[in-house]
Amino acid sequence: MNTDRKDIITAIVLAAGPSSRLGQSKQLLQVEGEPLLRRIARTAAESNADRTVVVLGDNEREHGRVIRDLPLYISIHSGWERGMGSSLKAGMDFIQSFLADTTAVIVLVCDQPLLTADHLNNLIDKYRNTGAAVVASQYSGILGVPVLFDSSLFSEIRGIDDQHGARQIIEKNRTAAQPVEFPGGDLDIDTPEDYQRYQESIRRQVEVGRT
Repeated sequence: MNTDRKDIITAIVLAAGPSSRLGQSKQLLQVEGEPLLRRIARTAAESNADRTVVVLGDNEREHGRVIRDLPLYISIHSGWERGMGSSLKAGMDFIQSFLADTTAVIVLVCDQPLLTADHLNNLIDKYRNTGAAVVASQYSGILGVPVLFDSSLFSEIRGIDDQHGARQIIEKNRTAAQPVEFPGGDLDIDTPEDYQRYQESIRRQVEVGRT
C-alpha cells in the first residue's frame, strides 16, 4: 500500500457487464488457475493504489464469491444494463459516498489478462512525476485502459453518457494525457476466439520455457 498520503488513489474495476459476445461469464474464465475477475481484482489490490472498488452487476452473487476474501470494496450496480459508462459512474458514486478523500482514480476493465501490478504502479509513478490529469495505457497505437484520472476530471467522468466509458474522457483530454506503454494491453477477452488466442499464447510461452 502507498504510504505517501499526499495522493489517495482508488482503483475502480469495472466488472458489471454480461459478457454477451463471449456467451459465458468472462469474469469466471480460468486464467492461469484463477477466475479472470479475481486475477484483475487481486492485481489492483496488490498495486500501489490505496484501495480498490469492484463494480459488479450481472451475476453479481457468483462473481462476488470469487473476490470476497480480497482486500477491496464491492459496489453493486443495479443499472448495469445501461452500459459501461453507467458502471463507471456507479463506481464514482460509491467513491463519492464512502471514499471521498480520493484524489485520483485508476479505471480498469476485467478482461485484460496480461495486466500486472507493475503496470498500474507505472501509471501511478507517471502521475506523481508529471502531475498530469490523465495517465493512460498505450498499446496498438491508442491510449486506453487502465487509465488514471486526477480529481480535476471527476465531474467530467460523472457527465459521460451511459454507453461510453473511460475512452471518452481520454479523447477529450488527449493533448494533456501522459502515455505509459502496456505490452499486451491489446489482448482483451470479449469473444471465444479471444480466449483461444490467449490460451495459445500461454502455451507458446510454456513451450519456449521448456526449450
